[in-house]
Amino acid sequence: MGTASRVAIVSTGDELVLGTTLDTNAGAIARTLAALGYEPASFLVLGDDEEALADAVTRLSADHAAIVITGGLGPTLDDVTRHAVARAAGVVLVQDARVLAELRALFASRGRTFLPANERQALFPAGSTVLDNPGGTAPGFALALGGALVVALPGPPREMLPMLEGELVPRLLRNAPRAHAVAARALHLFGLAESALAEELGAAMHRGANPLVGVTAKDGVLSVTVRATAATAAEAEALAGGHADALARRFPAQLFSRDEPDLARVLGAELRARRVSIALAESCTGGLLAARLTSVPGISAVFGRGWVTYANAAKVEELGVPAELLERHGAVSGAVACAMAAGAARRANARLALAITGVAGPDGGTPEKPVGLVWFGVAIDGVVHAEERRFVARERELIRALAVNTALDLGRRALSGLSGDAAR
Repeated sequence: MGTASRVAIVSTGDELVLGTTLDTNAGAIARTLAALGYEPASFLVLGDDEEALADAVTRLSADHAAIVITGGLGPTLDDVTRHAVARAAGVVLVQDARVLAELRALFASRGRTFLPANERQALFPAGSTVLDNPGGTAPGFALALGGALVVALPGPPREMLPMLEGELVPRLLRNAPRAHAVAARALHLFGLAESALAEELGAAMHRGANPLVGVTAKDGVLSVTVRATAATAAEAEALAGGHADALARRFPAQLFSRDEPDLARVLGAELRARRVSIALAESCTGGLLAARLTSVPGISAVFGRGWVTYANAAKVEELGVPAELLERHGAVSGAVACAMAAGAARRANARLALAITGVAGPDGGTPEKPVGLVWFGVAIDGVVHAEERRFVARERELIRALAVNTALDLGRRALSGLSGDAAR
């Protein structure tokens, strides 16, 4: 892509640089503009430093169609965005009488004192266009700088997001028209190693490919994005859709959704659609599976009970796991996982039950049962089986997260009749 489609995103604030506040604005802006056919080519996080921001704006304006800045529009001395942009453009700050009057009226309507510091929010670089902020007291502004459009938006996401759609997008469409159309498709898979998927995708992941395929991995879930560019929207849609369909046909067992990356939501929707009740029995995950499932709206229609049976005695007393199984096989075993699932299904009168028992570490592993070994029990309509996974990860929380997603996927497969190995 050429300069005419490149966009730089600059997030400002000492709290971002210090890591005390998470920057969610940049991702939202990038996703919005990428969907319109622009290339989010540069990301920059700066503290409340006027000189550094002015230098960045000057530099980025040379090879970007637009520079989007968030933050630094408040009333305090460390809100320096307006000053930095004016400095980069070589113009002075001017007071906007309309904005000043509206700010005074807003403060009066809320019974608040309008202080001299608040007048800073009515200052804008000369020649800029004021962007109204319906959700706050800090208006934004847009200013042409060389061949780039500089757009400053407030930092709070609840204020920034409406202005992103209502102010930024229309101005980019007017001032930096696209030379191409873009379409994107998503696929979400589980049960496939990222390296194996990359091997299968091959040249499609090269930066110059069209469609361009990207992959992100989190807790065993692989989210694949197919992004196609073409002269027209119809051509881009056909190219992206055809490529995504081809990928889906290559991984039918691992594909669990085209639009929902959360396995819990996918399983929850399937349970509700089929009216299948579910029960849970957890050991090493300590209730994380139940927490994930109960985060799904409406899950109470199918989920009534779950057990955290961390100790062996709890497995016996709460789920009816035979003590001799524990003595003979140990808590981390297929036999005990099956007994846990069967006991949960029986005691909750549920058609489907999922059980997890494993060694999450960092201690407790042995050569026979190392850290990362997890057994899963699946009981559906009276048929029970166990699945073993040996996760390569050694971090306790990652093992637990992988175990939860594996259990959710096993539940999905039990409902759909799919089979195969889950992610390792």
